[in-house]
Amino acid sequence: MIDFNKIDKKYLLLICWLIIITILLFVQSYFQFASFFDKNEAKLELSPSDKLLEDNIKVEEKIFGYSVKNRPISGYEIGSGANAVLLIGGIHGNEHSSVILLNKLISEIKNNPNVVSKNKKIIIIPDTNPDGSEFLQKFNANGVNLNLNFDTPGWKNYGPLGTYAGPEPFSEVESRIIKQIVQEYNPQMLISFHGAGALVTPEEETSSKALARWYAQKTGYTYYDTAASIADNLNWDFPGTATRWFTENNKKPSITVELTTLSQSDWDINKPAIMDIISQDNI
Repeated sequence: MIDFNKIDKKYLLLICWLIIITILLFVQSYFQFASFFDKNEAKLELSPSDKLLEDNIKVEEKIFGYSVKNRPISGYEIGSGANAVLLIGGIHGNEHSSVILLNKLISEIKNNPNVVSKNKKIIIIPDTNPDGSEFLQKFNANGVNLNLNFDTPGWKNYGPLGTYAGPEPFSEVESRIIKQIVQEYNPQMLISFHGAGALVTPEEETSSKALARWYAQKTGYTYYDTAASIADNLNWDFPGTATRWFTENNKKPSITVELTTLSQSDWDINKPAIMDIISQDNI
């Protein structure tokens, strides 16, 4: 038996410290092992499909080009699927509601990228006329109505409402950027957002009409085609529009969505339809 009375107090203190250090090292090692086990267990719980989905959802901001006054025409490429959808707004600079709507959509997707179908790629350009938007004026910096500047049959320098369509089709850098995006991504549909009127207008083609009817039903907007405009004695023939050019050249559906006003986004109205378009493969 050890007679602690005969042990020098300095040695006794040293022994106590050694015991304490040994216990602390043991405890630290235990928690390090437990943490390592938990991390690896968590990795095992992440299924291969979850990891694949995580890796495939791309949300990339891009500058597609620059306006007459060298302002960036920016937007987002979202997803990696083969079926591209092109959504554009702000082609008329005073229709700021369309810009707000598409920026809200971008924020929604950023919060939950997995809402985008793995089979789709969504191209969003909220503001295709940043020079006009800067001063809330309809035309671009050259005084051209960009939505009359696309190359379609019957094109002329002045549109049906007397607005200037440009010296020739695609004379404006902004319309050429849209053309370039269509050529690069080969989208399966084009939706051009405008304000105002609470209307959905298709191009004169079967799939465009079907898409417009569906969108009008989802939103409560009025479906308004050429037949309706003739019944109202209105001149609804607009050569040179982005949607007409898209459908006539690509044989794919395109529609114009007129929001309720020039300034409010109608996000709650449009959200169900837009979210179905980006998430479902059968639209």
